[in-house]
Amino acid sequence: MMEVPDLVANKDVYMMLLQRKIQNAKTPEEREQFEKQKFELHQGRELVVQSMQQIVEKCTDSNQDFHEVLHGKSKAYSTKEYKEVAEHYKEKCFDWHDKKYQTGLDHLYLFANLLDKKVTVERIKSAIEEVGTDMRAKMEKKENEEENEMEQ
Repeated sequence: MMEVPDLVANKDVYMMLLQRKIQNAKTPEEREQFEKQKFELHQGRELVVQSMQQIVEKCTDSNQDFHEVLHGKSKAYSTKEYKEVAEHYKEKCFDWHDKKYQTGLDHLYLFANLLDKKVTVERIKSAIEEVGTDMRAKMEKKENEEENEMEQ
């Protein structure tokens, strides 16, 4: 009888690999290294979700619109505007080619939903820039605080 391997969603493969590496670590240092990588991956996912929610919030004028965008099913994926906005997000917020931020791909539908709501490309890009700047500032501040703690 053939053994069935663990089935994992594509977006969770790297997280599961890190979990296995943690379980199979040969030294406490190796385990700590993998735990740090897993923590950073989790943080990256959280940052992506936060950034997307903030962008949607800045681009909608009511709570109802906000929720419709979060839960909508747009067909605007093939438009030039969608591609322009998605690329802008990749440049100004999080590059989904980085494993830590790959989950960004799971949330790009929000841009199509915003475009369906007739939110202008300029408004979406402005929100992306504002959120991206805020996120980078927070990340730099946190990194500086961590460096200061390590020096002490």
